[in-house]
Order: sequence, then C-alpha cells, then structure tokens
Amino acid sequence: MNQHDDNNYVELEGGSDEIVAGKVMIHQGGARSVQAHEVQIKQGGAMRVTADDIEVTQGGIAFATTNSAAVTGGGVGVLTASGPVELKAAAAQMVLANGDATLEQSATGLVAANSVTVSDSAVGVLIGSRIEAKNVRVLFSVPAAMAFGAATGLVLWLLGRLKR
Repeated sequence: MNQHDDNNYVELEGGSDEIVAGKVMIHQGGARSVQAHEVQIKQGGAMRVTADDIEVTQGGIAFATTNSAAVTGGGVGVLTASGPVELKAAAAQMVLANGDATLEQSATGLVAANSVTVSDSAVGVLIGSRIEAKNVRVLFSVPAAMAFGAATGLVLWLLGRLKR
C-alpha cells in the first residue's frame, strides 16, 4: 500500500510499501520506504528512510539519510546525517555524520563524524576530528585500522603470488 500526503501527518500501524508525507509516525508497524520531514518510529521498522529529522524508539531502520537522528533502544544499519546523531542503548553498523555524534551504551561498527562523544559503548572503528571517550572499547583506532589494512593487503598479495 502506498501512502502520499506531502503536507499532513501519516500514522501507521501495520505495513506499507511507500510513504511520502510531511510527518510520519510508525507504531508497531513497518514500511519499505519513507520520505518525510519528520519520522518517528516506535516499536516498528523501515527499510529506507529519508527525512529531515528521525527519531527511533525500540525500532529499526536499514538505511537512513537525515539531517538529525536520535535512536533509543533500537538499531540502524547505515545512518548518514548532515547534522547531529544521538544513539542511546542502540546498535548501528555504520554512522556517518557531518555534525556531532553522541553514543551512550551503544555498539557500532564504524563511526565517522566531526565530533564524537562516546560513553559506555563499543565501537569497531572510530574516526573524528574531536573525540571524547569514557569507558569505551574501540576495536580499531585510525592508526590501528591502517596497520591492519596494510598487513591484510600484504598477506593477500603474498598469497596471490604463491598461487602462481
């Protein structure tokens, strides 16, 4: 089911293929694609969301593009934002923010932002021009990731030479 309402509010409980509206609230439902100015997801999910502001509570999004995002107790696959991003007790594969990224009791594979504030979290790779961290477990910092990449490239090159 497609729903288009550019200026008004759409509230969804259940499922929908595509939603285009000014403000969208998904409660215990799901959508394949959402385009809106504001999106709120509570105990629901969406495959792809494009919005000015995204707020997720106990829900999930596979791919999100936004100006600002707040995720509490939920998950995001790939999140790209031109502004601030806040994750609280959440999980994300990749967070790319042009603004600030704040993580609290969260887990992410990759975080890249201008300014990153992390507390009580686990991060695979952390990239930022300004990083504040408290009780954080980082798998790879930038130098460690570069060394790992160089070592992996060397091993793969050597294995390729041995096969010939």
